[in-house]
Amino acid sequence: MKSELAQQELAQHAHKEKDTSAHFDGAHITNPDFHRPAKLLLSGAMAGIVSRTATAPIDRLRMLFQVHESSRMTLMQGVRKMAAEGTIKSFFRGNGANCLKIAPETALKFALNDRIKRSIAGGEDTSKMGFFQRLMSGGISGGIAQGSIYPLEMIRTRLGVAPVGTYKGISDCAKQVYTKEGMRAFYRGITPSMTGIIPYAGTDIATFEIVKQYMVERYDGEPPGYVLIGTGMFASSVAQFVSYPFALVRTRLQAQGMGGETNRYNGMVDVV
Repeated sequence: MKSELAQQELAQHAHKEKDTSAHFDGAHITNPDFHRPAKLLLSGAMAGIVSRTATAPIDRLRMLFQVHESSRMTLMQGVRKMAAEGTIKSFFRGNGANCLKIAPETALKFALNDRIKRSIAGGEDTSKMGFFQRLMSGGISGGIAQGSIYPLEMIRTRLGVAPVGTYKGISDCAKQVYTKEGMRAFYRGITPSMTGIIPYAGTDIATFEIVKQYMVERYDGEPPGYVLIGTGMFASSVAQFVSYPFALVRTRLQAQGMGGETNRYNGMVDVV
């Protein structure tokens, strides 16, 4: 699965200008550029939308697995469940809310990570930062970014796992949740989400930057696109493995209480 980091790298190539003062900052080969923050926001948003749309069916299948409790669901059963809902659109249910939240989240994460790295480096070359420094920078930026759009994360989950006909769309889902469950329902699962996003975003960004730095040295310059994609896939896979239990708990908490039903879990510990 392509990560937003790899997608962002490819998007940034379109903005790159020739400059003899270009340098590698540990994640990108960059030029001193007044517009760099805006470019990071734009490329981050583009990367988030493209990567999440491309993997939307897999993401929805993952959520169905996470909320299915009565018996073990197989891969084919999950695919058949989505197919039985009607058209190809069923495989992309919740993707609109996902794109709506992932664009600002990814853009903010990349922009903040760039700033935080420079602050941690204290004016020094950021390419010399260690893994744990990058982990801390990525974790902080990821936590702030996800916390700022968390209600959309909850709506995305509801649209992806709710029975057909429960919600008509993003606005209807938000209205029903607020009317039947209250404002607090929009932040259901935020504790495991914030606990998990820090190691996820930190591991994702730090692993990507370390591996890419090795690739830049190996290729003596910017690596080819397929290398960036492979690096992003590897970094994202490691990060998913590290944080997956938190994602499972978060999804279970977000999905409960639909339509005003009684909550099954009292909190994060109860799910575990």
